[in-house]
Amino acid sequence: MQVKFRRSGLSRFVAGCVAAVAVADIGAHVARAEPAATDRPPVAIGGWRYEKGTNDVYLFHCEAAACVAGSKVSYRFYAPGTTVTFAQYRSEQELVIKALQQRAPPGTTIKIVAIEGDQTDTGPRMYKSRRLTVSADGSQEHVHSGILLGEKASVSLISSSRDEKAAAGGFSLYALALMLVAQGAPGPKQ
Repeated sequence: MQVKFRRSGLSRFVAGCVAAVAVADIGAHVARAEPAATDRPPVAIGGWRYEKGTNDVYLFHCEAAACVAGSKVSYRFYAPGTTVTFAQYRSEQELVIKALQQRAPPGTTIKIVAIEGDQTDTGPRMYKSRRLTVSADGSQEHVHSGILLGEKASVSLISSSRDEKAAAGGFSLYALALMLVAQGAPGPKQ
């Protein structure tokens, strides 16, 4: 497995941590680019094809052999200082479910499986929700979504798949790298 960090990359210690997690998950290739200097996403994982999304969204489709077909991950950065309490996050997730249910085809059910997060208001922290959509034909989509609140940025992250473990894996894989960026992990000395 190869781990690459561009010139604005992470310290050797942090790189080792990311490499260990990447090997444990899917042997992925992690890269961090400079957002302003390139069209490349700030965080990209090997085996995931990047597609530029709308409204500053970075969208990835899993193409690795170990992936479940149709698995996707997307994320979007927000300015530092974003404040959201766990109670606000929980309330917003319930509103999201209502809005999604209203737009879903007849016979579709969408439910919150779990909402997790620290009850503190200090950073860094992460809130995460898991939801399940069951279509009228019985097909399922598992969605893990969350907000990562760091010192240098906040990031919304969504991972979806027909398989629960694949949705969880995509979320975990990107969450670690994104939280390091949101915390402003230092680059190597030059």
